[in-house]
Amino acid sequence: MARKPDSRYERLEKIELKLAQRPAGWTIRELAGEFCMHRATLHRDIILLRAMGAKIDKRGSRYILDKRALLHALRVTTDELLAIYLAVRLLSRHSDEHNPHVVTALEKLAEVLQEKSPLIARHIQQAAAAVSARKPRTEYVRALEALTQGWAEGKKVRMSYHSYTKDETTERTFAPFFIEPSGIGYSTYVIGHDDLRDTLRTFKVERVFGVEVTDQLFSIPDGIDFQAMLASAWGVIWRDEADVTVVLRFAPSVVRRVKESTWHHTQHIDDLPDGSCLFTVSIGSTRELLPWVRSWGAAVEVLEPPAFRQEVVAEVQDLMRVYGLEEPR
Repeated sequence: MARKPDSRYERLEKIELKLAQRPAGWTIRELAGEFCMHRATLHRDIILLRAMGAKIDKRGSRYILDKRALLHALRVTTDELLAIYLAVRLLSRHSDEHNPHVVTALEKLAEVLQEKSPLIARHIQQAAAAVSARKPRTEYVRALEALTQGWAEGKKVRMSYHSYTKDETTERTFAPFFIEPSGIGYSTYVIGHDDLRDTLRTFKVERVFGVEVTDQLFSIPDGIDFQAMLASAWGVIWRDEADVTVVLRFAPSVVRRVKESTWHHTQHIDDLPDGSCLFTVSIGSTRELLPWVRSWGAAVEVLEPPAFRQEVVAEVQDLMRVYGLEEPR
C-alpha cells in the first residue's frame, strides 16, 4: 500500500505513475485502497488528470493510461545514462528534506529507463525511496512549491523569513529570480529582490514559511548573470563587496589529496621544498570556506587574509577550552 500523499498535486502525480506501471489498469476500488482514500475523491482525480492532458481510457471497470501519450521516448546512450544517474544521486542527496516532487520525478525517470537498463532504473527507484523515507515537513514543501511557482510565472511572493543570525522573523514581499542548491548544509537557496530591504538577497528555503504567490509581476534586471555571480562563491550564498584572496598551506601528508580535485575554478597550487603546498583561491566570502578548512584539521594552515586566519585561531582556542587544554596564563 502506498503512503498517503501530502498534497493533491503529489497525489495526482502518484496516480498517473501507478497507472503507467500497470498496463492492465486499475479499478477505482483498487486505487482507493492503494492511497487510503474515498472512491469519489479518486474519481474526481481521474477527471482532473484527463483535463490536464493525461490519456486515460476506461475499459469496463478499469482505468488504463495510454503510455504512448507520455513523454517516455527518452533515447540515451549508456554513457549518457550514467550522467543522468550521477545527477540523480546528487539530487537525492543534496537536501535532507522530504520532497515529494523529487520522489515522483525519480520514479518517473526509473519507469522511463526500465527497458534501457533495469539495474540503473532500480537504483534510481531506490534513490526515490530513500527521499520518500525522510520525515515529511509540509511547511518546507509548501514554501518550495510557492517559490517555484513565483519563479516560473514571474510573480512576487509574500513570505515570512526566520533569520538564524538575528533570531527574528520578518514579513516581506520577494521576487524569486533564481533557485540554487548547495552541497554545504544540504540546503536550497532562493536569490532575488527583497522589497523590505530594497536589495538583492539570498534566503535559505528551509527558513521560509507562509509563502503566498501574488499577482505582482516582476522582471529580472538586465545585466544580472547568476552563473557569473555564483562563480566566485565557494558554495552558493555569501559574498563580500569584493573577492577575497585566501592562501592556505597544506601539509605534505595531504598534498596528493588536495591535487586530486579542482575545488574552485580560481585555485592555484604552488609546491614548496618541504613537500607541502600553497593553495591560493579567490572567492566571494570566507564564510562558506570555513567548514572546508575545518575538515582538514591540523593538515592545513590559513596564511591569508589575516582576518580569516584570526577567525580560525579563535576557533582553535575555543576548542582547547572545551577540551580542557587551555594553557595556563
